[in-house]
Amino acid sequence: MNVAGLAPTPDTGHELRAEIRRTSQNARARRVLVSRVMMTLCAVAITLAAVPLVMLIFELLQKGIPVLDTTFFLKEPQSPTLLSPNATGGVSNAIIGTLALSIYASIMAIPVGVLAGIYLAESDSKLASVLRIVSQTMAGAPSILMGLFAFSFIIQDLHIGFSALAGSFALAVLMLPVIAISTEISVRNVPQTLREAGLALGAKPHKISLKVVLPTALSGIVTGVILAISRAIGETAPVMLVIAGGYTDSWKPLDPVSALPLTIFMNAKSEWPSLRAQTWGIALVLVAFVFVLSLTARIWASRKQKVGN
Repeated sequence: MNVAGLAPTPDTGHELRAEIRRTSQNARARRVLVSRVMMTLCAVAITLAAVPLVMLIFELLQKGIPVLDTTFFLKEPQSPTLLSPNATGGVSNAIIGTLALSIYASIMAIPVGVLAGIYLAESDSKLASVLRIVSQTMAGAPSILMGLFAFSFIIQDLHIGFSALAGSFALAVLMLPVIAISTEISVRNVPQTLREAGLALGAKPHKISLKVVLPTALSGIVTGVILAISRAIGETAPVMLVIAGGYTDSWKPLDPVSALPLTIFMNAKSEWPSLRAQTWGIALVLVAFVFVLSLTARIWASRKQKVGN
C-alpha cells in the first residue's frame, strides 16, 4: 500500500528517471566538449613549441653540415687574412677543451654531489635543511656567478691562472646542486621497506645507504649526472672568464684551453664571414654532444626501469 507523500507514483518515478538521464547526458556532453577543447589547446601549444625547435634544427643542419670536414675536427684554428680569408682552420682545440673541462668537472662534482644528495635524503637535521635550501638556490642562480666565483677563488686567491682547472671548477660548482638534488630525489624514492629489511637483519644505517639504497637509486642518480654534464657542456658564461681560450690541443689541467660555447661566442662576433659561417658547424657539434648525452640518460633510465619491473 502506498502512503501519499512517501512513495512516488509510477508516472513520477518515470519522470525522475528521465530527468536523471537528461542531466547525465548533459554533464557527459559538457565533459566531452571541455576535453576536446583542452586537447586542441594542448595540440596548438605543442605545435607552437615545436615549430621554433624544428626551424632551429633545420637551420643548424642546413648551415652546419657543409662546414664539417676532417679539417674542422682535426686541425687547430687559424686566423683568416686578406690573402686567405677562408683559412679558418679547425676547432680541435675547442673539442678537446670541452671534453677536458667536462671530465675534470665530473671528477670534482659527482662524488661530492652524490654524497651530499644521500645526506640530504637520509637526514632530517637543521644542517640538511640549510644545505637543501642552498642547493635549490644555487641550481637557480645565474651561471655567470659560477664563473665569477671561480675567477675570484682559483685565479685571484690561489694564483693558479687561466686554465682548464679554473674552468672545470666553475662547471663543477654549476653541476653540484643539480647532482645533489637529483640524488636526493632518487634516494627518497627508494621504498622504506628496503631500509627496514636491512635494519631488521642488523645492518648499520650507513651500510644500508651504501649497499642497498644507493644501488637501487642508481638509475636516477646516473640520469641526473648525465643531465648535469650536458648542461655544463653548453655553458659559456662560467668558462669565458677563466679558461683564456687556448689555441692548442691540451689536456693538461693547468694549461689554457678553449671550449665549444666560447668558440661560438668569439666566432659569432668576428668580422670575417668564414669564421661566422664556421659558428654553425660548432653549434651543430655542440647540440649533437648534448643530444647524445640526453639520449643516453633516457635510454639508461628506461632500461633500468624495465629491469626493475
